[in-house]
Amino acid sequence: MRVYVLSVSSSSLKLGLAELTPPVPSVGPEAVGVSECGGPDPVQDGRLDLQMTRADLPLDPHLLNGTGLDLNRALDALEMQAAAWPPADAVVTVAAWEEPAAAVSDRSQVIYVAPEHLLQAQHDLPSGAVLGNRGLRLAIAWAMRLGVPLLTVPLPQQVELPADARETGIPGLRREPRFHVLNSEMVAREAAYDVGQRFCDAAVIAAHLGSTSSVTAYQKGKVVNSTGSGLTGGPMGLRQAGPVSPATLQRLWDSDHLQMHAGAWTEFWTGEGGLRALTGYGSVRELMAAEETDPRVQAAAAAFVHQVACAVGQQCGALTIRPDAIVLTGPLARWDGVMHRLEARLSWMAPVFVVPGDLEFEAVARAAGRGLMGWAPMHSWPRELQPA
Repeated sequence: MRVYVLSVSSSSLKLGLAELTPPVPSVGPEAVGVSECGGPDPVQDGRLDLQMTRADLPLDPHLLNGTGLDLNRALDALEMQAAAWPPADAVVTVAAWEEPAAAVSDRSQVIYVAPEHLLQAQHDLPSGAVLGNRGLRLAIAWAMRLGVPLLTVPLPQQVELPADARETGIPGLRREPRFHVLNSEMVAREAAYDVGQRFCDAAVIAAHLGSTSSVTAYQKGKVVNSTGSGLTGGPMGLRQAGPVSPATLQRLWDSDHLQMHAGAWTEFWTGEGGLRALTGYGSVRELMAAEETDPRVQAAAAAFVHQVACAVGQQCGALTIRPDAIVLTGPLARWDGVMHRLEARLSWMAPVFVVPGDLEFEAVARAAGRGLMGWAPMHSWPRELQPA
């Protein structure tokens, strides 16, 4: 199957062609059963082989303008880029509906909009779309032009943890960690496959290391704990501060750092700390280039390795068995010297896999593919189309 993956941000328009091939069962049809995650579960937990072709569309000043969108120009640009590509079975984008068709705890949820309902969707855009109405509006219009269904994959940053993982010790206050759910789950699935396990049988620790970082424990296909990311926790990232004790928070409060509105506080915590604040370098390339000569980078790298290794060890404690694999992913996974040090620190626990880069396109495509194959929940829009 083929899907076009569309991503719209404040300053970019990106398109991907994802060609997804299901696995061929090696032991006959009896290999297909029902997974503990729900839904059919073919050999190797429904691993989809993925070939991705990407394109960053050149933007003129009028195509994307702040929150605006020249819809016809954007559609023409998409059509021109995809002209040499084979036709797709669906358009896929990241978006969240204000009233999801299923419970928020259904983290693999994909929302399906049939071609005959796209016009209604165009006139009933949700105000709660994660990327704003602009990106979803463009995806709906392009699916209409192509005459194919639209799939929207939520950009899930939060899942329902087990009760014992949510307790803080302060009555009425629960942990609600937000983290890199799509990317982490995708690489955890792949790591399970690489060690010969089905994701629904495996125990995997996935660390997403980027501008913000998170480390998450999966067991039998479910999240059992996470450090969270950004304001909800996580080790140091390129821009994210690492764990801070209540005593340090008290000192920040006393120094008036916390006397700011919520948006400024979020930017302070997830945008002004981390490796960039410690070194002055804002990219992985710059950090790697300065690693041998700049003592600030050497000290920050050591602190980063320490924090990530501790976070992985902490998440191992959330498992009831020894992990089958540990996987390190995200933009900072391109930093070879640091990844080698982490592998040396962690490989006694389990095989360590390094998957560099931000894999949002791939994660969105695989999530949509699992929904189309019937391996993960997929829900129709409008909501009243759902079977009782």
